[in-house]
Amino acid sequence: MKQTLAWLILLVPTLFAPMHLHAEKIRVGSGGFTPLHSMIWAAHDQGVFKKYGFDVEYLALNSGTLGAQTLLSNEIQFLFSTGALAVTANLQGGDMTMVSGGFNFFAFKMVARPEIKTAEDLKGKRFAISQFGSATDFAVQASLEKLAINPKQATLIQLGGNPSRIAALTGGSADASVFSEPVATLAIKKYRMNLILDMAAAGLAFPQSTLMVKRSYLEANRDKVTSFLKAMIEGLYIVKKDKALAIQLTKKYIRAEDEMYAVGYDYFLGQHGEDLLNMPDRKGLELVIAQTAKTNPKAKGQTPESLRLMDASILEEIKKSGFVDKLKR
Repeated sequence: MKQTLAWLILLVPTLFAPMHLHAEKIRVGSGGFTPLHSMIWAAHDQGVFKKYGFDVEYLALNSGTLGAQTLLSNEIQFLFSTGALAVTANLQGGDMTMVSGGFNFFAFKMVARPEIKTAEDLKGKRFAISQFGSATDFAVQASLEKLAINPKQATLIQLGGNPSRIAALTGGSADASVFSEPVATLAIKKYRMNLILDMAAAGLAFPQSTLMVKRSYLEANRDKVTSFLKAMIEGLYIVKKDKALAIQLTKKYIRAEDEMYAVGYDYFLGQHGEDLLNMPDRKGLELVIAQTAKTNPKAKGQTPESLRLMDASILEEIKKSGFVDKLKR
């Protein structure tokens, strides 16, 4: 597992090497990996970013929290990760804003070690998350609430990305965690973990994956943000039309059994890929603010508007222009 994690971290800088001498250098990062990210990988692999005048370097980061820190420090210009990061960042004076969605619910399943079979068995147990403030952190908190487990009866431990959390469950240093597909199915089928809660089926709203920029960057580079979002949308329709390509690209970032890749593709792209064309759901943002207010007094009384979490204008312009309709043909 350690070798796999190291491979994931080291792979990406060489994959996204410069391709165009006159292209604009752009850095984009993501927190974690799902098949949904294949729209970004395809946009590069198929020359879409280059077509829009971008020389893209992609940073694959193990947690969204690290991604937010990287964006706020101007090390990257775009971040594709959970919108919850914008809430916590802006409460601290940041200027992150979401310009499109990607998922509007928790795309996680809570799984637990084989001896844990019910929600009652989870009381007093250790829950592995990637990092505090990440999507996995909010997912565990929401799951505990849904399962009527007092948060004081749970211990959250930061362990990083999927490989580390899987290793913790199989080794016994953690009792439960949340995973997206295809890793959730891999944990259940290969490692005999038990499914405790399917968060998507439970209908819990959440800004799972969104495209974020700094508001200051957006105001100074509106045309670039528009072009980048167009390139991502083109990447989306490339992988929706070419399942084999999407799976081929996903294999570079997620290690799983061959049959698991189709599970991840069908879930993220077959069923929900076009969520990128919507803004995050307000209920999900309000949930994040409410959860954050339990430990951060600054969040009390805040709203998505007061925190300036979204700017839907670019996505609306793209959709009204007929750009998306042409890609669908």
